[in-house]
Amino acid sequence: MTSEGVWVAHFNSQGTFGMKFALKSLGAPAVLCALTLSAAPANAAVLICTGANCVSTDGNVLVNKGTGSTVTGSVGGVGLTFTSSTDSTLVGGANGQARVESADGLLNALTFTIQSGYGFESAIFNLSPVPGRARNEATSVFLTYLLSDGTTASITKSVATNGNNWFGIYGDAGEVFTSAGFIANPSTTGIHDMRQVRLGGVGQLAAAVPEPATWTLMLLGFGLIGGAMRSRRKDANVRVSFG
Repeated sequence: MTSEGVWVAHFNSQGTFGMKFALKSLGAPAVLCALTLSAAPANAAVLICTGANCVSTDGNVLVNKGTGSTVTGSVGGVGLTFTSSTDSTLVGGANGQARVESADGLLNALTFTIQSGYGFESAIFNLSPVPGRARNEATSVFLTYLLSDGTTASITKSVATNGNNWFGIYGDAGEVFTSAGFIANPSTTGIHDMRQVRLGGVGQLAAAVPEPATWTLMLLGFGLIGGAMRSRRKDANVRVSFG
């Protein structure tokens, strides 16, 4: 017995074009599903750079002066919130270089999150070390980020105990971020403050758009489904008579 079906175009996980055989008994919706799910996303990466101007940004973050469990700020009229998973009281310093620090003088972790419905394409900030030779000053941090699609990760970087520690974050395939920050490694160590935060490409989040490969496969799927439906109508019109 030979199974009837259709060949379905797809891209495998390595991005190579191929074909899959789908049984007709699965029906048109299953064929379309196979087409849609076969498209592999494009390879992309989030990159970390060092240096005061290692990534392009176009907006300075303004920090509101105040003390509390959160500190607020803005960039180009879009709100920004600073929070910490380790420090219960944060201090926003608006005089001179805008900065956020901990009330106890040792900032163990800090995350800035942009206003809901917005994202940014790049960020740069300076992790200022604890003055003097503090025993618990950080020499390593986890740089963290959250993308608009829910992807989150951390990257380990060394930090100096004097001078500046500039870090930039961006994607190489149009990634959009909603938050970024750091956690001291280990978390019992820390820095003095995060300062001079700048963001690039701030804007409202757009609806997800299928990748070109997905569009191609979906169009192929619609064509195959249409052909199958026409074939079925022709089969239904066949009449057999016996003399």
